[in-house]
Amino acid sequence: MARHKSRPVEEQGEPEMEISSMIDCCFLLLIYFLVATSLVSEKKLDVNIPGKPASGGAPPPVEPGRIQVAANGSVTWNDDMPVGDAYDPSAQPGTDAYRAQRNLEQLVEVLKTLKEQAQAVDTEPIVMVNGDPTTPHQRIVDVMAALAEADIHTVGLNTTASE
Repeated sequence: MARHKSRPVEEQGEPEMEISSMIDCCFLLLIYFLVATSLVSEKKLDVNIPGKPASGGAPPPVEPGRIQVAANGSVTWNDDMPVGDAYDPSAQPGTDAYRAQRNLEQLVEVLKTLKEQAQAVDTEPIVMVNGDPTTPHQRIVDVMAALAEADIHTVGLNTTASE
């Protein structure tokens, strides 16, 4: 016959659950989401969208200015007043002829007058630049430089397809 030894059996207490690792995981997830949400920042683009005026739909007191840039680079104000000669692409940078054709002094003076009229009635001047698609880009840049020199910031740009 075999002999059996009886070993004393340890009493087991209440079952316990180790939750320290679960708490560590929760804290790590919390830190991850806090850091991840602070990294996402929305870029703000300031754009004034045209809408209905608050003054009951009255038109602006100052008529918007119109600059027409022809295919040859000549610039006219409000369809009837020439303010810039034709653009000569063969003029070499650094020469007096190049500087003279890029300088639109007449246009700047007209734009400053428009700005003064608009400030007199407490509004911003509005200018629409109409260009031919075949206009040299440098001439459009010259017109935009004249607008910046006159401190006019509300500008529209339109190019029409040639037929």
